[in-house]
Amino acid sequence: MYRVIVVDDELVIRSGITHFINSEMKDFEVLNSFSDGAEAIDYLKTNDIDLVISDIKMTHVSGIELAKYIFENRPSIKVILLSGYREFEYARSAIQYGVKYYILKPTNFTEFKDVLANMKSELDQDKSRKDQVLFMDKIKLLYSNILSNKKKEAQDILLSVFEDVKDCPISKIRQYFYDLFEIIFDKFNLYLKIQITAEKFNLNQLLSLESVKEVKGSALDILEKVFHLLLVEEEAPNVFLLQDIKEYIQEHLQEDISLQDVADKMFFSTVYFSRFFKKQTGETFSNYLLRVRMEQAVKLLRKNKKVTEISEACGYHDPSYFTRIFKEYYNYTPKDYARRFISC
Repeated sequence: MYRVIVVDDELVIRSGITHFINSEMKDFEVLNSFSDGAEAIDYLKTNDIDLVISDIKMTHVSGIELAKYIFENRPSIKVILLSGYREFEYARSAIQYGVKYYILKPTNFTEFKDVLANMKSELDQDKSRKDQVLFMDKIKLLYSNILSNKKKEAQDILLSVFEDVKDCPISKIRQYFYDLFEIIFDKFNLYLKIQITAEKFNLNQLLSLESVKEVKGSALDILEKVFHLLLVEEEAPNVFLLQDIKEYIQEHLQEDISLQDVADKMFFSTVYFSRFFKKQTGETFSNYLLRVRMEQAVKLLRKNKKVTEISEACGYHDPSYFTRIFKEYYNYTPKDYARRFISC
């Protein structure tokens, strides 16, 4: 059920739209209505809403201004604008704020139903993408806790995934956990160089279980086996992980890479990656990246490269900014450094 508010300075229109949606549209529910955009904005600051249906012209805050606020502060909320015929071109200016749907007054409810059907399709797609992102975030957190040998935390995350999908059909729940472990096994194979197969952990059994209780028990059992495997492997995987991380940084040195980028690449949560990197290298990620870039800059200076070329190659797209960072690091500008330490 998608949550809706209606904003219009005419009570009869607010009431009519509210009644139509709550009685005719089973996928939407109007939770509240307001006579001005200012009241709606106050409400949106503390309430979760999926769709705002608003008149274009109101006394204090117009529908355009409301759409702008939503675009800048609550971009996941969809907006439908109501406008009179003479205001329609003005209403279309809200396209810059992500508004795609407009209804002319007086409201044609057949047309309105079609617009809401299209809106439901968009909201369904957004929800599916959001659910997928949340699912992947939990797998990433689970993976990080496995690597940190935090069994209780990993079990709690696994159980929280069950809470997320408990109302789904058993076929979908089975597939969820099959996919979850398949992704984790793939990362083990790719980054830890530990060869894990679905057959080795009897992963296919998940797809034949008939109850949520059985799936939960099997998933927890597989997780236990994964922890046992890591105990056998001890510290060896960290060597491969660190090597892959350093290679990735070196290969993307010319890009504007961040801790988040590398963590995503290695399928780590940012918190785990930051701690792992500091533990393995003795440096923070930012300090390491700066050092590698400055060392690369010196190598290119020795090859008589121009400052603009070196700047780009080291991930700084503004040569003057690069020069300032280089000087802060070495106490010399690139040109002075070259004259003092390289030319001779």
